This record gives sequence, C-alpha cells and structure tokens, in this order.
Amino acid sequence: MLFRAHIFFGLLLSLSCLGVYAAPSTDRIEFYYGIAEGNYLIGDLQGAERGIEQILRLNPNYLPALTLQARAMLDQGKSESALAAAERALSLEPENNEHVLLKALVLGNMQRRDEASALIQQVLEQAPTQSDDARAANQLLGLLRMAAGEWDQAAEAFNNIYLADPSSANSSLRLSSEAYLEKARVEMQAGAHDEAVAAIDQAIAVYQAETGKEALQQRTALRLMRARLLTQMGRFEAAIKDLQMLIGQQADNYEALITLASLYASVERWDSLEAVLEPISQQPQLKDVALYLSGRAALAQNRVGTARAKFEAAIDALPSEAEQLRRSLYFYRGICLQRLNRQAEAQVALLAAIDAGFRPETSEEALIASRALLRAQRPADAIPILEAITLNRIAPNAAAWAMLGRAHLAADTPALALSALNESLQIDSEQADTRALRGSLLRKVGDLTGALSDYQVASRLAPENASIAYASGLVHLQLGEIAQAEQVIAGAAQQLPDNAGIQLLHALLAYTTHQAEAAIASLRRYQAKVTENQNPTALYLDFLLDSQNSDQLNDDEVSRYFKGEYTRKQALDASGTAETPAQARWQICSTAFWLAQFERAQGKDKTHRELLKIALEAGNPDLTEFQLAKWQLEKN
Repeated sequence: MLFRAHIFFGLLLSLSCLGVYAAPSTDRIEFYYGIAEGNYLIGDLQGAERGIEQILRLNPNYLPALTLQARAMLDQGKSESALAAAERALSLEPENNEHVLLKALVLGNMQRRDEASALIQQVLEQAPTQSDDARAANQLLGLLRMAAGEWDQAAEAFNNIYLADPSSANSSLRLSSEAYLEKARVEMQAGAHDEAVAAIDQAIAVYQAETGKEALQQRTALRLMRARLLTQMGRFEAAIKDLQMLIGQQADNYEALITLASLYASVERWDSLEAVLEPISQQPQLKDVALYLSGRAALAQNRVGTARAKFEAAIDALPSEAEQLRRSLYFYRGICLQRLNRQAEAQVALLAAIDAGFRPETSEEALIASRALLRAQRPADAIPILEAITLNRIAPNAAAWAMLGRAHLAADTPALALSALNESLQIDSEQADTRALRGSLLRKVGDLTGALSDYQVASRLAPENASIAYASGLVHLQLGEIAQAEQVIAGAAQQLPDNAGIQLLHALLAYTTHQAEAAIASLRRYQAKVTENQNPTALYLDFLLDSQNSDQLNDDEVSRYFKGEYTRKQALDASGTAETPAQARWQICSTAFWLAQFERAQGKDKTHRELLKIALEAGNPDLTEFQLAKWQLEKN
C-alpha cells in the first residue's frame, strides 16, 4: 500500500527529529554526519551509507549515525543491518523511547509484528499520554495493525492520538479514516459487499462529531465515496438516496450533482436527469458536462441528431485538461454514428475513444466497446473491459457475460469462454444465441451430449433459426444417430433451400436411411445451385438413384468401380494412396462406404456388409462415412 510507505517514511523522519542524544564529537564527525544526513534526505542511500560507515569508524557509539544507519538500511531493504543498528543505539540508551520505537519499526518491517507490538506497548505504558513518544507509538501501532489487516484496532490506535491531543485531529483522524477505507477495499475484493459499506460508514463516523471546514470536506468526500461504492455494487437506489440527501444538505455541491446526474443516466432515469441538469447548466464552467449529459438524454429518446450536436458542442467547450470527459464524448459520438448507420465512421470513433483511455461504466457501454474491439480482432483488449463489468458487479448482465465468452473464444481460451457462457446462462437460461454458442464450444471440446442439449434448447427458443437446426443435426450425425440427423437436417434444408451444402447433406442422409424420393428432391436442389464441378458425393448419389446418369461420373476409383472398370481390390488400393496414413484411412473408409452403396443397389447384401465392415475398420467416429456405415450395418 503506497500510502503506508509514505506514512512509514514520515514516521522515520519524525523519529529522527525528536532530539536524539549526540555524544560529544569532533567537528569532523559532525561535518561527516551533515553530509550523510543530506544524502539520505535527497534519496542517495548508498552515499548516506558510506558516510555513516566513515563516522562509525571514528566513533562507533555516535548515536545520530546509528539511528540514521538504521533508517538507511531499512530503506534499502537490509532489515538485519537496520535491526543491528537500532539495537546498538538502544543498548547505548536503553531508556530512550525513540530508539525503542525505531527498533519496533524495523521489526514490523521484518514481519515480526508481535515483538514490535510488545515494544510499542512498552513505550505507551512509560510515556506520558500527550507526549511525542506516545503519539509516535500510537501511530506506529496503527500502521502495524493495518499491515496485519486489523483495521478496527488500527483505527483505535490512531484515534488514541486524537484523544490525547485534539490539536492533532487532522492527521490522526485521517489515519483512522484511512484504516477503515483500507478495510472497505479488502472487503470489497473479497466480495463482502455489506461489510465494505459498513467500513465506509465507520470512516464517516470518525468525522461525525467534528466541526470545521476540514471535517466537513472529509465527511463529504467519504459520503460521495459511499455512493460510488453502492453504484459499483449495483445498489443504484441506495446510491441515489445517499446523493439526494447530500445535495439536500449541500445544494451547491456540484460534484455530488454531477455524480447523481451520471447515475441517473446509467439507470436511464431521464426525467430525473433533466431536473438535476438545470443547476449544473447554470454554471458556465460546467457547460461541457451539462451538454454531455443532455446529449445522453437526447440519445436515450432516439433524438440522435440532437444528441450528436450536443456531444460535438461539448467537445468544443471542453477545457484542455478534461481528458476523461473528452473520451466519453468521443465514445458517445461514435454511438450516434452507429445509430445513423455510418458504421465505418462509428467504428473509427469508438476505437479512437477506447485507445484514448475510455473505460465503460455500464454493461451497455461495455457491450458496445467490446463489439467494436471484436470487429477489429482485438479480443485481448475486450476481455478486461468485460471482466471489469462482470466480475465487479453484484448483479452482472447476462449479455455482458455472453460477450465475455465470445471474446475468450476469439482469444482462443475455450475454458474461460465456457465459464463465461455458463455464468450468462445461469442468469438467463432462455438465450438462444448463447445456448447455440455454448453448444458449438462443447461440440468443439468433444462433449457431444452437452452440445446436443444446448442446440435442442436453442432450437426450441428460436425455431426459425435454421443454422441452429443444422448444427444440431451435425451433432446427431457425430453421435451416430442417423435417423434423427436426417429429420433435423431435413427441416434446415426446407428453411434454407438456397444452401447447396445443406441440400447435399440431406440427400446423403435420406439415401442412407432408404428415403429415395427425399434424397432425389434435395439432390436436385443441390444440382440446381451447383451446375459445374459438383461434389463427388452428388455424382455418386445421382448414379445410385438413377444408373442412367453414369456419364456424369468422373475418373476416380469409386466412379470406375461403379462403371465396372475397377475391382474391389483395385478401388481400395487406389484409395489407400495418400500423403499421410490418416488421410489414407479416411480415403479407404469413404471408398468402402460408397462401394457398399453400389452393392446394396445391386441387391448383394453380403458384399454390402463386407464393405461396410472395411469402412469401419479403416475409419473413426469423426468421419461421416464411418457413422453412416455403422448405422447401416446395425440396421440392415
């Protein structure tokens, strides 16, 4: 924690300024010490170390050099050397509480917190309550408690400084508040949302009884922080109530007004936004903000031209330092261009806003940004945007989870994609597209049963979507469920009569399952679309369904077998010639299947079965011909 490092450093300096006893020394030692201390203060730790070593060679008991050595060693991460220096100083002045606290500081840095705490308690018992020693001890104790995650005890230690010396309110109360804020951060990261809000309330309570400008500023800042935390957690109504109450007490708090207006825009309460905009727009210095929020309201009402004009006017009114608002304005101008169907310009504008640092705060913004990034083939940039929305919200959006799944698929991280799609479907199980997408992923990883289940649900939800039916039919085919595959693919073929590939697949399935008329109908639709360079499957089917079409066959081994030019052995031997063994096995499987279909057409059942068995021996379940041969062998 960065703030702890600053506090530790400040404490080190405060310990060094409490009037450390200096034994009698020569002018030369004091001169060397001044140089070493100067090097330490400007951050030249090695120079300080060399100077200290020179001093201690002249006087090993020079206390200022020993305490400076402990601090320099600690800052360099040389904890053992720092501890040795602190213990040497303490041995020379065992009653000096500053040396005790210096040793405690080093021990705390070494994670020996129990020993450090014992030394601090020793100082607190001996030092007067309002003394500098007691104040430094309580401060160090609080820091140790924070390092140990004991936030309440840390705040109590800091509060003790204030109780002993109310004049230290600014620093001690701020430290107490910091302890509770750190507690809130840790609780939020752990998903303990109620506890995080309670910790913010504790921080607010630190200043509740305090008066004065400083206390009011701190309370206000913490109340705004509470509202933003509630917003991040998705508790919009509670955040709105907090902000409304704050504005009721501080009508001229424009930070609260702008925060409330932005929240109204996020939850699409446009009428409420318009009411809050009036006092904001009356402030010339907030003209850009008012125009931006007015543009958001206009866009929500589909007044795209008005919205775009307001966004561009806001860009013109922006001060040069308002980079965050500038990015948002560019982003929403891109959305306007999308709505105006100027897609190419919109894509450029959205990507420019994202590259300039725009970060979505709502699910809708995240989806728009992520789509733009995925279109640009930048899934690695889309993933953290979507994770910020999905992982940090109590009630994440199903669409955002689904988009995260798509991004992970594009990034070739299928396990994470599956996890995100599962989260999306847990929120809303009736998403046809997401079901189909998860089905395709499960099919890819080999979970055919799970894929089929998703496709069937997706088909029920979107019966008009032929592509889902087609994918479902392919899974049936992979599972060897040929009759079911034919039925489903038949439906897809009827919905997509112009898709030649689906027509040919249905013709093959219909022929395999002894439905000649259906096979001919689908085959003719294929042939109407593909008049040249037809797939060999179409040529084989055409011949088997009408042997008068032998002139359409080509010169491959199957065609030559059909025409009586090859024996079975010649055809199978020819098909076994390939660049790889796997390709050879696939070719033999395919050839054996088609030879078997020819023998079936001739009524030669024994030869038909023999060839089907050869297809199974050569192939594997991933091959279409294997599954078709297996089904025929089982059914015939």
